[in-house]
Amino acid sequence: MTDKSEDLTVEIASLGPRGDGIAESERGRLYVADALPGERVRVRTGGKRGVGFVATLKEVVEPSPERADPPCRHFADCGGCSVQHLEDGAYGAWKYQLVAAALERVGFDPDVVAPLVRTEPAGRRRAEFSAFRPRASAARTFFGFHARASRHVVEIEDCLILHPDLMTLVAKLRTELAELVSPGARWDVSVTLAENGADALISANHAPGPDASLALAMFAEREDLARVSWKTGGEVEPVAMRRRPVLEVSGHPVDIPPGVFLQASAEAERALSQLVCDGAAGSNIADLYCGTGTFALPLAAGGANVMAVDGDGAAVEALARAAGTGGFGGQVRTEIRDLAKRPFTTAELKGFDTVVFDPPRAGAAAQAGELANSDVARVVAVSCNPATFARDARILADGGYALEQVTPIDQFVWSGHVELVGVFRR
Repeated sequence: MTDKSEDLTVEIASLGPRGDGIAESERGRLYVADALPGERVRVRTGGKRGVGFVATLKEVVEPSPERADPPCRHFADCGGCSVQHLEDGAYGAWKYQLVAAALERVGFDPDVVAPLVRTEPAGRRRAEFSAFRPRASAARTFFGFHARASRHVVEIEDCLILHPDLMTLVAKLRTELAELVSPGARWDVSVTLAENGADALISANHAPGPDASLALAMFAEREDLARVSWKTGGEVEPVAMRRRPVLEVSGHPVDIPPGVFLQASAEAERALSQLVCDGAAGSNIADLYCGTGTFALPLAAGGANVMAVDGDGAAVEALARAAGTGGFGGQVRTEIRDLAKRPFTTAELKGFDTVVFDPPRAGAAAQAGELANSDVARVVAVSCNPATFARDARILADGGYALEQVTPIDQFVWSGHVELVGVFRR
């Protein structure tokens, strides 16, 4: 089999976790963006992807009855939303099935999955954009999201998933950055809507320089931004620090460090927090991969003693300050620790009634293994990746835990990403 492109007409069998239609052909498995199950389509084959090939949709010969008109005019170009062309009921069923199928593959009854918790589209309080000025066209700076599976920057005039206040700021940032990004440079611009003004972090492979620093500081003053920071390599330095950005994290004010991990929407964060608090029990709780306290803060506010652990020192320190400000700092102990390299051991887990863990997409297989050998009565696992959650859940189940319920949450609307909370009990 060669990598030479060719035109094929194929039947789309299923919708993959990235939102691509999947077809089997004489050339092998094909991944077709914008195609839906049940459709007959004409495609142009492309390069390798995993066990198959990428294919470009040329024509929908026979459309699916579940095909819908995408509500966003940027859908064909922007890589942010991959399934706006899927009818809403079918979309919800697909999101649910991503979780159910992952669990079924490792031996769980898919009936353990609760109904999908939906969130509103225009709720994103944080987003990362790219600003790029090509060397060949130094007169223009592109500012927006990346195209699908590409470094190409798609300019976004409006966005249905962003909070309206964030979208308003995007338009102003585009104008401001048009003259600041030097030819050939690419800046990643992360913006968070804090309670007391926006917080911006620009990441680049060079220092800002005095002109850009002054312009950004003036922009922060003019638009009343709380803070603008610059990141080069691993170093973050303030460009404009007008006040410390404060964000409500599960109902508790937290001074957020630049670039710290946060749940993308307040609505989804509230849903996750409620599920975790409902699933936890006992007075001694460990919150592993705690971040800024999405779960540790409400658990402590509810009366529990919480051991909060994360490898991000700035996040842990922000959590500790928030607990103190909230009047329950005496109930929260913290530790800065890389749990991927040094998971809490079975001996260290002794005495905890519940362990909560919310790892990155890679999951926490090593930590799950220690829990499987522990006497902890209850585990609440949070994940943004059904596949690694299922793997870790299998480890826990083989160690004697029963998976009581898994609740999926659609935080990233119109994408293949899904959050979930699973409750385990010995």
